[in-house]
Amino acid sequence: MVMANRSTRTVVLLAGLAASIAAGTALAQSSAAQPSAAPAAQGGAKIVVKTVDDLPRHTYAISGKTLEIIADPAKFNPILDKLIADLTSDLEKYEITDTTTLRGYYDALSQAYQVKGDLEKAIAYSDKAGALESKEQEKAMRGHSLRARALALKSSPDVNDAKFAATFKAELKKRISAQPYELVKDRLVGLRGQAKMISRALIESSLSTSLDPLIAAANGSATGDIAGALVQAKATLDIALPLIPYMAEVYGEIIDAQANAKAAASKWETRLVELASSDAGSPVAVGVWDSGVDVELYKNNLWTNTAEIANGKDDDGNGFVDDLHGIAFSLDRRPTTGHLASLEGLKGDKAQLIDFVAASQDMQAGVQNEGVTKFQEFYKNLRGEDLKNFGDDMSLIGSYTHGTHVAGIVVAGNPFARLVHVTENWPWKSIPDEAPTIELGERWGDNCKQAVAYLRKANVRVVNMSWRVGRAAFEGMLAAKGVGATPEERAELSRKIFKPFRDGLEEAIRSAPDILFVAGSGNEDNDVDFAEYIPAGLRLPNLLTVGAIDDQDRFTTFTSTGKNVELYANGYRIPSKVPGGKVIPFSGTSMASPQVANLAAKILALRPELKPADVVKLIRAGAEPIADQPGRFIINPKKTIEAVRSAK
Repeated sequence: MVMANRSTRTVVLLAGLAASIAAGTALAQSSAAQPSAAPAAQGGAKIVVKTVDDLPRHTYAISGKTLEIIADPAKFNPILDKLIADLTSDLEKYEITDTTTLRGYYDALSQAYQVKGDLEKAIAYSDKAGALESKEQEKAMRGHSLRARALALKSSPDVNDAKFAATFKAELKKRISAQPYELVKDRLVGLRGQAKMISRALIESSLSTSLDPLIAAANGSATGDIAGALVQAKATLDIALPLIPYMAEVYGEIIDAQANAKAAASKWETRLVELASSDAGSPVAVGVWDSGVDVELYKNNLWTNTAEIANGKDDDGNGFVDDLHGIAFSLDRRPTTGHLASLEGLKGDKAQLIDFVAASQDMQAGVQNEGVTKFQEFYKNLRGEDLKNFGDDMSLIGSYTHGTHVAGIVVAGNPFARLVHVTENWPWKSIPDEAPTIELGERWGDNCKQAVAYLRKANVRVVNMSWRVGRAAFEGMLAAKGVGATPEERAELSRKIFKPFRDGLEEAIRSAPDILFVAGSGNEDNDVDFAEYIPAGLRLPNLLTVGAIDDQDRFTTFTSTGKNVELYANGYRIPSKVPGGKVIPFSGTSMASPQVANLAAKILALRPELKPADVVKLIRAGAEPIADQPGRFIINPKKTIEAVRSAK
């Protein structure tokens, strides 16, 4: 539901990524994302799709165990054929303007035709998807392994044959070596690291523990999500897995050949600026609406509620107990205590899991150290319930560490910043214990109003919100729990759950015109409006939505965009502290958003009389245009603060 940084997700999605990497595409985002039924077309014209909720739903007669289904042509082939027919029909009937969604359709068809054995159509659809790709890194990796496989199959139909291996590796190396190394480096090192962990037994166990419960909950009428996942499972086991060792070998050779290459100097570092305690600044309260803050790490940057004492009582009568430095809400959206999210339900060792989060980040960056080796050895031996529990543990620990990491970015270089936490306990299980309800949505909307009222009373000037929720997330949770007789029934219920949450958040932000709210756009490489994200998709004068670039001023491969996502900041491998004090580099728009909140807080420390509109104007005036991305700008903190100081 709530997407935060990207630190733990690569780990738990290895099986799915294997298929997409081998195909040379992005992880498939097809119509299986399960949007809703659209109105009938008029006069033969295509139906215009404006949001994810306008797309059609499809159901599939699926029952049994995942591995049995994909191994039995009599069970699997009808699913494959219907998925291809549904995807093709949707493209004929609907005008899909969101490029990420349309690209997802093409990639899903490309993968489906690979599984079917029609590589000519697979390549054609992959090329259609590639034509819609706007990010340099993804363009540079598009389709190479697919074409190398097609060529190798002409030399031998047996992937284990020496002729196939030699042809595949030679063609892949030729294609990848022709790409700018800095563009493709992360993908190469990522695959090489994953290859040390991936095995057939691991993937089969992952598929069974993740898909079997969803198939059972569907009770014979499965969603397109499940159908798409089964096709991807087949692609993973039959196509991707045999290619992974060849790809790792080729990528390793290319990486090793670049071992002495000098990394490009960071363009982002030159833009950073610090305030000194000797500056003529004023304390500025900054809200971190996230998964909590380890207040022991930021003792010099804390706002304190002087009307409250740590005694287990609500001393100031505001409905929150022991809210010394902020407030918290439980998983069921009720006021609770604690400055950090709860770790109740964690099955593994907290310290080890935090180390694994750090190791997964290092592995993705191509770092091989003792921590990475331990992580790889631990993960590759997981099976069954242990694998599922580890995935849930990594999701929970990722959320737990997130807010503290964000807080460190918010206060960096600003001795005048005073943190106020709004601690959320986000859903973290792959399959929730309970299905969401309308009452839950209403309570969540009320939480938003309570939180902003608290922030207003604390005289907070800037609030960072590195999170987002979309309506489709509720629909997915309902499906996972088997709620609703039909997809349309689930869609309608998800709307009724989401609406009071969305309305409550919008009303709350509107009620605080003197607070600047800053949100991350998302890490799904999609459009925030099409995905119906909140807060990212809201249009309010005191709300900024921020996307992520890397330190070379390129759009990150993951950053979501949208018409209102005009400002960008570095969100790639940003180091900051997590609970306990360990410094880990995280990536995500969650790390880009607090860079903007940080700059806003510095402006207000120097010019406390300014209003949100004034702050936004200053940030935009100092920002620099992104090459080939009209209307998009990278913030420049140094330039902006210099302008503020000059004006002052």
